Amino acid sequence: MKWLFLVHQVLTPNSKERVKVWRAIKKTGAVLYRNSVYILPFSKERLEDFQWVCQQINDSRGEASIFVSSAENKNEDVLMRGAFRKARDEEYASLLKSVEQFRNRIQTKDRKILTGSLRKKYDKEAKQLRETFDEIRSLDFFPDSNPKKLQQILAEIAKWMSADAEVSKAPPIQSRSVKDYQRKIWTTREGIHIDRLCSAWLIRRFIDRSAKFVFAPAKKLPVNAIPFDVFGAEFSHHGEDCTFETLLKAFRIQDRALQEIAEIIHDIDLKDHKFGRIEASGLDLVIRSLGDSIHDDHQFLEIGSSILDGLYDFFHHGGTERRSFKK
Repeated sequence: MKWLFLVHQVLTPNSKERVKVWRAIKKTGAVLYRNSVYILPFSKERLEDFQWVCQQINDSRGEASIFVSSAENKNEDVLMRGAFRKARDEEYASLLKSVEQFRNRIQTKDRKILTGSLRKKYDKEAKQLRETFDEIRSLDFFPDSNPKKLQQILAEIAKWMSADAEVSKAPPIQSRSVKDYQRKIWTTREGIHIDRLCSAWLIRRFIDRSAKFVFAPAKKLPVNAIPFDVFGAEFSHHGEDCTFETLLKAFRIQDRALQEIAEIIHDIDLKDHKFGRIEASGLDLVIRSLGDSIHDDHQFLEIGSSILDGLYDFFHHGGTERRSFKK
């Protein structure tokens, strides 16, 4: 296989600049091959990563060059692959220690006191741990180790954090008839993202084709509309289900393609990796990017619906047979 070699020399005496360069190299997932030589398995994206690092080194009064080459022999190739596995294993092990410490700390707390600043503090820590795991996973170019224990504990943390004492007050999921929910006004919080966007799409395409939507601040939702993905509402999170899943169950919609989409939405929205859908990060990125450029929720829904229509058609017409996206 081909490899990328970054040969560099940082000449600046400024320690901040040197640390900045080191962090830029680390962010690419590269490992040290020999003195001042870092390597990455070749791809166009990783070549671009190294090119940006080169630019940064040159801006720091340093020198850097990139070479593309194959290993000298099979043993050398094995050694380089091993260097990546060792680096990622060390990172997984370090993160596992931090995750275990965090889990042990929060399990000594009563969920009822997780309010205000304490809840925000724990939410922030849990999010950082999850993001660190996702970052390591994205740089695990030669996955050999199985961070199953790490994933299990992260899932435990996510479940514990979401199991707020108030959840039990939400109305139970009851079976509803589609015919009783026609030409209705539906409402949810403004600034929609994955669960609210996808739930609105589900409502309009499979429940109430003439649905009208009102997106407003949480405290200004119209009382004459049907709320969804709103705390305490019938059509919202229930137990381990996101709102999209709740709607499927409430209206007894049995469609394998929608179930595939529901699993992806669940993994994005609840971040517990329950279904392990690797499409989740891609769809999340697309929706977030779309939301960054479109600030009108109605326009966002229209464009987002086109993406979801395509995703549904893919799964509905045999997409599950043509690929194996689950881990």
